[in-house]
Amino acid sequence: MNYKIYIILLVFAALFVSCEKEWSNYYDQYPETVNETLWENLQQDAKISKFVELLKDYELDTLFQTDIPYTVFAPENDALDNYLAQNSISDILLGYHIITHFLQSGNIQGKRKVQTFTEKYALFERAGNDITVDGIGISSESPLYKNGKYYLMNDVLEPKPNLYEYFKITNPVLSDYIDTKDSIALDKEKSKPIGFDEFGNTIYDSVITIINTFERDYFPVNHEFRNLSGTIVFPRSEDYNNALNVMADALGDKFVDYRDIPQEWQYEILMPVLLNQGIFNNMREPEEFIWKSPKDTAKLLNAFGDSVVIYYTPVDKALCSNGYAYNYTDFTIPDSLYLGGTKVEGESLTDETGVNRFAWYDWVTVNSSIAVQPLEQYVNTASNDSIIRVVFPKGFTGQYSVQFKSPSLFPRKYVMVVRTHMDYGGIYDIYVNNELVKTFDYYEFLKLRGIIISVTGKTYVPEGRFNKFDMYVENVTEYGPVDIKFDYKGPGTVQNNGLVIDYIEFIPAEN
Repeated sequence: MNYKIYIILLVFAALFVSCEKEWSNYYDQYPETVNETLWENLQQDAKISKFVELLKDYELDTLFQTDIPYTVFAPENDALDNYLAQNSISDILLGYHIITHFLQSGNIQGKRKVQTFTEKYALFERAGNDITVDGIGISSESPLYKNGKYYLMNDVLEPKPNLYEYFKITNPVLSDYIDTKDSIALDKEKSKPIGFDEFGNTIYDSVITIINTFERDYFPVNHEFRNLSGTIVFPRSEDYNNALNVMADALGDKFVDYRDIPQEWQYEILMPVLLNQGIFNNMREPEEFIWKSPKDTAKLLNAFGDSVVIYYTPVDKALCSNGYAYNYTDFTIPDSLYLGGTKVEGESLTDETGVNRFAWYDWVTVNSSIAVQPLEQYVNTASNDSIIRVVFPKGFTGQYSVQFKSPSLFPRKYVMVVRTHMDYGGIYDIYVNNELVKTFDYYEFLKLRGIIISVTGKTYVPEGRFNKFDMYVENVTEYGPVDIKFDYKGPGTVQNNGLVIDYIEFIPAEN
């Protein structure tokens, strides 16, 4: 029995020694001068005497007369002299060198954001024995004093802009785009319910708030958090404008330089592509964008959690208070974004209103002498697995037209291609921007056995029961949506009268 007691005592003794060693390593890594104050020792260090004098000049020395703990990043005299030779000092700059808690470098490995006295965040980073603040090296650190400690810095720290502020300076195109995403919304937490309307919906004593949908969807670029950061790769103004100049040259005609490229196109087409490819959660280092081998590709999860292929090399890493910002090594705009055409899928014009019930969207104008509804029909051989179909009574001679707009197009000559079904039709006048561009009789499909000659000279052949016909469109003179109208003129000779649209495509014509 005594033998077992001795073993237990030995185990406890070993544990006590081990715990005491860990305690010592954790708390006694630096000597603690518990009877000395931080301010006393700052004043006694000759290497930072000029920084101390500035603290006195701006009355920040009073901070250290309390028991509140502080950590100070103190630039050495030479570093301060070099900085003052070209810059001025402010209370905000000095406050950025102070944080309101103890910061022990031995307890940190990797990156940690620390909030400064200005409420801006600085990045404290330790890699082995190398310690930096915002990328600036620390030459040494003091012991722990009664109310804090200090680090000697090789340079002066400057408050970092957040990502929004950074791009406000380097490329306002992005910050202006972010500003357009402000949206008014009901703040339900602050609003009080006061009753119900006739449909049973709650009526609120409304308190309105502004939500920025960009920050909601991508990243809160104009806010700072201790544990949340992001990375944005976006070209600086000069590189962005040069790429637009190349685009303007390719478009020709009225497009001379970047100032002629419509903002609408930049916001609706270019910007979503760049943001999808260039916004990421967390602080991404340059090596994460590097291809592993010439045969491989670099892939990263973007802010939406989608895997995107990285086709560019980011450069000029800039540290912001809430993440990293990069420029492109060589920014170009894919010509497929502006030299290509556009496609209108037939089913994009209709909305499902019930089980197998559909109606035209409000922005589609229909004039009809009969009550007939469109039908969205699944067909696995269709462009997007669906078509829209409107069926008329046999021999219908009344009025029917449908009018809608395409996505925005650049001004140029186009081939407008209509993919439709050979079993339904009639005679139609087709208008673009209120100009008649073609009168088409679906009997052509029967007369030519489904073989249709394009305006370009090539041949359209049947694809099952589908086929195409086309026409030139030469009246797109401004960037914007194109107005399209199908106007039924009569039954022609096809057996089933009606309208079928799989898709309508605008393809730039060769001059």
